[in-house]
Amino acid sequence: MSSGAWRERYVDIDGVRTHYLEAGEGETILLIHGGGVWSCAELNYGPVFPYLSDHFRVVAVDVPGFGLTDGRAPQHFSETARGDFLVRFLRSLGTKVHLGGNSVGGWLALYLALEVPELVQSLHLINSGSVVVSDRRDDDETRYDPRWAVPATRPTAAWIRRELREFYLNSAVITDERVELTLAMASRNYDFAVARQLATGTTSEERNRYLWYRGRPISEHVGTLAMPVLVSWSRENRGASVAQALPTFDRLAAAEMHIWVGAGHHVQVEYPESWSAVVRTFIETRAGPGGRR
Repeated sequence: MSSGAWRERYVDIDGVRTHYLEAGEGETILLIHGGGVWSCAELNYGPVFPYLSDHFRVVAVDVPGFGLTDGRAPQHFSETARGDFLVRFLRSLGTKVHLGGNSVGGWLALYLALEVPELVQSLHLINSGSVVVSDRRDDDETRYDPRWAVPATRPTAAWIRRELREFYLNSAVITDERVELTLAMASRNYDFAVARQLATGTTSEERNRYLWYRGRPISEHVGTLAMPVLVSWSRENRGASVAQALPTFDRLAAAEMHIWVGAGHHVQVEYPESWSAVVRTFIETRAGPGGRR
């Protein structure tokens, strides 16, 4: 992670000073992070900037209440409200995008693709259990274990190190720099994360109220997508398994699926070079100006 790999940007969206990272030129890739208390543009996507920005304009945004973007009021806590906010952020970029999201960021990316398909050239879902199992009832599965998103007490450096050792299979990722930034983001946004979790629920059944789209699980809508879709999954993903992702993949009209072995929930962090190469090839062959639709 190096701030020299991108430029820090801010834009006003609905009165919120919204932080994002930007680098490179060309077609735009917009990346959306997940929903953990420490999730943010830099921690989720910083490692891929050097590999993608040589070929594309890369933008990674901090959703309200994450990273360096302040949280909003409770009426804006739902995924739909966050999705509508990101529609306005997307419009502020002034161009069509190749859109990617990790975890619940995949749900938000899919929401944008369904709401404003004219602005989305391709969609990339990365270990997004929020998309593929949002129709599950509460059956003791731990996908929504609140410890994942929000710890019971304010984070400490010791908690962060334990969390990252469980989160990443590649221990080389857990640098002092990453630990320090993870703690800073978790501490900054902890109070907002607690309030949002209490409002949106901690069980699968409660969370599904916020993960459905137009009255149905959002995965049931993917068959309507006209743009090509890239699905990245980890065999050891912390959350939905490859087998759970396959029914959603089978509904897609134009798609590729790539599976990594030996990576956790942030495959793009543990394998930034190979992941970026897959993304670049997909865009250039399936979704670029001369690509197959």
